[in-house]
Amino acid sequence: MDTRDTRRELGRSFRLLGDEERWLFAGLFLGGAGYLIWLAGTGAAVDQVADLAVGSYSVDPWSTEAAALAATFAVLWVLVPSAAAVRYVVGNITNLRGNVEQCYRFDRPLVALVPPLLLLIAAVAVGAVRGVATWYVLASLAVANTLLLVRTVAYGYRVYSFSVPRVLQGLLFVSAAVAATATVTLASSLAGQTALVEAVAARYGVADIAFGTVSRAGVSAPALPLAAVAIPGVLAVAYVWVQLFASLIVRIRRPDVPRSAIRAGQRYPQVVQPGTSDRLAMGTASDGGGGETEVEPSEQGSSATDDAADSSPASGSSTATAATASGDGAGTTGDEQAQNVGQTRVFTPPDDADLTADGDATRAVAEDATKNEFCPICGETYEADAGHTNCPNCNAVLDEN
Repeated sequence: MDTRDTRRELGRSFRLLGDEERWLFAGLFLGGAGYLIWLAGTGAAVDQVADLAVGSYSVDPWSTEAAALAATFAVLWVLVPSAAAVRYVVGNITNLRGNVEQCYRFDRPLVALVPPLLLLIAAVAVGAVRGVATWYVLASLAVANTLLLVRTVAYGYRVYSFSVPRVLQGLLFVSAAVAATATVTLASSLAGQTALVEAVAARYGVADIAFGTVSRAGVSAPALPLAAVAIPGVLAVAYVWVQLFASLIVRIRRPDVPRSAIRAGQRYPQVVQPGTSDRLAMGTASDGGGGETEVEPSEQGSSATDDAADSSPASGSSTATAATASGDGAGTTGDEQAQNVGQTRVFTPPDDADLTADGDATRAVAEDATKNEFCPICGETYEADAGHTNCPNCNAVLDEN
């Protein structure tokens, strides 16, 4: 492995944070503020509609109206925002055709996970030193884990083994749903639905999770917000482990995968390319990307074109060789054939003496042709100037005219 290429891709991975991935930080900030506005607005609007439709309703004891209201808020506060978050993330890491963006197409995909892992380690270290998970520590963990999950989704689009977009989108949806639920438990007062939220948690036996705290190794934190912060990182790490295991299975099985089955931007490892006579896993260069040495489908076309262009001279050489062989059979040497094919021959006029000699010879032949006659009976030739009236050979009478 060339360490220079690895260092270059690591630098590129870090530069993404301040360049192509600004959409992520803008989405976290503006999306969080927008979600709080959505929470307050829909809470007030649904409450007014409920007052007009059913009048007063009770949450203790539990009533059918309260259940319908809870289901409505579950859709508006959890499902819809989660789907919007998935759409936002996937739309930014993929292009219009649903393939991973060029900035995430690392030759060693695992380098994309290095920056968020370092941020995560730093945030955990700060929390461990302070002994309590303060809100800014939780916020740092949330940003690091969110970045880790987003990079993992891009990683999942890039690799070959276990690259299932629906699964990756499901990871995003679960993380967003847990984060939305945690936000509802903390900010339900904005919507004026604190009593309803507490009643729902008590009815389904999750009050301790929704409003309790957990303490581990001297660090205490609210349970549901901590879960919302940790779940993106847990899902990301779990997916990477499964993907690496799937990559090992692919190396062992070595299936034949046609190029048409590979998405643009997805790795096409040599271990699955059809027609490769020796696709042993040990003979395939590993690049630490959970995959193998590969050629992208977009690069395959250009490679094929280049190969065709490179093969054209070879074809010409073969044709020339065949022509030379046939010329040899006809008495033409290889050097003469090469000269005829590869050079332009220039006519050089002969000297005057040569022209005179050629002219005399031509006239002599012409004179010989005009001074001889032949007998129409026996076909014998004779001199025309001799004045023969009979053929010297057969004595036939000759026509004097």
